[in-house]
Amino acid sequence: MAAQPTPEDELLPSAAVLLALAGQEATRRLRDVLAEHDLTPRQLQLLALLNHRGAVGQRELGRTMDVDPSVLVAMLNPLESDRLITRRRDPADRRRHVVTLTAAGERRLAAAERSRIEIEDALFAPLDDRARGQLQALLLALRDGFADDSGCDAS
Repeated sequence: MAAQPTPEDELLPSAAVLLALAGQEATRRLRDVLAEHDLTPRQLQLLALLNHRGAVGQRELGRTMDVDPSVLVAMLNPLESDRLITRRRDPADRRRHVVTLTAAGERRLAAAERSRIEIEDALFAPLDDRARGQLQALLLALRDGFADDSGCDAS
């Protein structure tokens, strides 16, 4: 027989509230540190993806990141202006633009990644390596569940 919740239990924030609060703090800290590198979290993700995969078609990049094409263009323009990426027409298919990370982009990514690691170490300092691994696994499971439920109405 399950124990009945006590009034004190009901005062504790729910998992969703705790996740939202932790997410707000993590976002604030990550945005602050990435601003020092003139990047947003999504731009960091984009540079890391290009670094990992190599040159990627612009449409494929948008699909992979689940970003609307107009939003993707707004993300790419400043990166291209700063010479962190290049966009070129694919010689085999002139309708296709290929996005490539430049050497300057690799350097900016490496510096931003060092800062990201430092901020994550500070955020997750109360957790040991095992707990960090568990948290990451749980967050990945949630993310994958969100993708599976994308057509679901929460009301």
